[in-house]
Amino acid sequence: MTSPADAVTGTPAAPNPSRDAGPHATLQVLRVVAVLHSLAFLAQPVFAGGYLMGDVDSLATHTTNAFLISAIDLVQLICAIVFFWKGRGPAWPIWASLAIAVAVEVQIGMGYTRELVVHLPLGVSLITGQILATVWLFRAAAVKARAPRVARPERAS
Repeated sequence: MTSPADAVTGTPAAPNPSRDAGPHATLQVLRVVAVLHSLAFLAQPVFAGGYLMGDVDSLATHTTNAFLISAIDLVQLICAIVFFWKGRGPAWPIWASLAIAVAVEVQIGMGYTRELVVHLPLGVSLITGQILATVWLFRAAAVKARAPRVARPERAS
């Protein structure tokens, strides 16, 4: 990589491993959390199906897993913020994690009020969104660090 000073002098810069490494460590943590989050999401329809098949205890498991998902929402959001801030990753995982976290809270409320006309399609959307976000985190584009911010020169007054 070349810095603005190198462009002026024409000399190549020495590689900076901290800048060239990208968001590897923070990305790995975010990936693990996202996979756990996806697995918890995928378990929800299994527990709901158990209840619909007559196993009343599956509803309690469905409820407990919903609160687990809600807790993992917060962890994923924090990991996405660290991925952006310290790992220099893109900002969209923050917004995706926040949208999923808010939608999960709506989903839990719709489940308690038995508004299945909202609860079921929102659940499918949440599972799909979480899995798509997780898949993106495993693509090569996720490893690329954001370009560093260029400081603006101060104006003379």
